[in-house]
Amino acid sequence: MDAERTILHLDADAFFASVEQRDDPGLRGRPVAVGTGVVASCSYEARRFGVYTGMRLVEARRLCRELLVLPGEYPRYEQTARHMLAICAEQTPCVEMAALDDLYLDLAGCGQPEQAADMIRRQIREEVQLSVSLGLGTNKLIARVATREAKPGRQVMVPPGHERDYLAPWPTRVLPGVGPKVESRLDRLNVQRVGEVAAMPRPLLQGLFGRPGRTLHDQSHGIDPRPVEPYRPPQSISRRASFDPPVADLSFLKGMLDYLLERAVSWLRFQGQATRGLTVYLRYGDYETANGRVPLAVPTDKGRDLKEAARDRFERLYGRRLPLRLLGVELTPLVQVDCQPGLFPDPNEERDRRLEECKAAIRQRFGFTSLLSGSDLFLASRLDRDRQNFRLRTPCLTR
Repeated sequence: MDAERTILHLDADAFFASVEQRDDPGLRGRPVAVGTGVVASCSYEARRFGVYTGMRLVEARRLCRELLVLPGEYPRYEQTARHMLAICAEQTPCVEMAALDDLYLDLAGCGQPEQAADMIRRQIREEVQLSVSLGLGTNKLIARVATREAKPGRQVMVPPGHERDYLAPWPTRVLPGVGPKVESRLDRLNVQRVGEVAAMPRPLLQGLFGRPGRTLHDQSHGIDPRPVEPYRPPQSISRRASFDPPVADLSFLKGMLDYLLERAVSWLRFQGQATRGLTVYLRYGDYETANGRVPLAVPTDKGRDLKEAARDRFERLYGRRLPLRLLGVELTPLVQVDCQPGLFPDPNEERDRRLEECKAAIRQRFGFTSLLSGSDLFLASRLDRDRQNFRLRTPCLTR
């Protein structure tokens, strides 16, 4: 383990809810939840009543009768996250954005790590007016667990050489390799703490879990070689929209599917990537979910082909004919596009390429919704929109 390396993990406290409280002083000190249908984020005042992220709002309101529920606005949260990212980048160029409110920084060469962390925390509080929790350690695993101890609004540093002892009393689920299934198997062995996993021989863990058992053994000893990656090519691109109340209008749902896919393909092409598969996600009004995947033999970034595949999968998948709470598409796995021109380019493909470039230029200058397809026009007659998005009743989850 590199004792000289110091990794900082930053987590904004109750991010969506905190942004709402920041922008509306009347919400400060009151129990707030952001979301529709389920809680996407909740303030610490709401958590004292037992409300948590992912809980159904019906249950959340039962636990907290004074709960204030807001729809939120994803672009506003994204803008706030980018402000925090810019502050972190002033300290070190090695910043990894794992999520909007979830950052890793490699503080090598930043002098005193604790002073640099404190400066970041104070600057975000002053400029962004949000509270963040910070964890510092010799690797990403230790830094992330330390952040859990730091919440809310403090910072905790784990000294080099104390990684195993620090992790020992924590529940096994803090390890990245422990999901619900692994946790359940460990629990059946009466293993609930990381220290108990560390005491298990490596061959035993490998026998129980295969190759992941080796990683689990290392993690339980505080070993995590993962680097902070300032830029990682995306492994998937997804776009989704959630509805409250649920929607059953097939014309609307098909129009929304086309729109979401077009947004995903636009970003796919901007990244210079193609996809080898497409997945459609549904969530019914009774919260039952369904998804269907379409594998592609040849990677593609052609919106027309992907749209046809998505429509076909949706029609096969949407069998219950109940209203939908959520509709989404995901493109994965992704590969880089081969930019080598062919000796004899296909005229049709060349025409499609020029058309896509023209569409991208118009949208970059005038906004994404300045250019709409035929099915998008149906949405335009039903929904308000700004330069970039249609406005839905669940903007905190719509992107």
